[in-house]
Amino acid sequence: MPKPSEFDPSELVFVTTGVSDTEVSAVTAVIRGLLREESDERRAAPELGQSAWQQNQRAIRKPVHPGSGRWRGFTG
Repeated sequence: MPKPSEFDPSELVFVTTGVSDTEVSAVTAVIRGLLREESDERRAAPELGQSAWQQNQRAIRKPVHPGSGRWRGFTG
């Protein structure tokens, strides 16, 4: 049974007529390369450091405490 990144070239169906053996080989090589690249990316270790999501996060503001010289609430 083939691996998920491999395929059986005999399963390829060309709709265009008159495809040469060279063209079939080229298409097969490209598809194999794309599948291998996709498989390699899935196995790759995650990058170290912060993600873009983490870098854009702001710190939580400090607690607000009422009192003299501090926040006193609404007195409108």
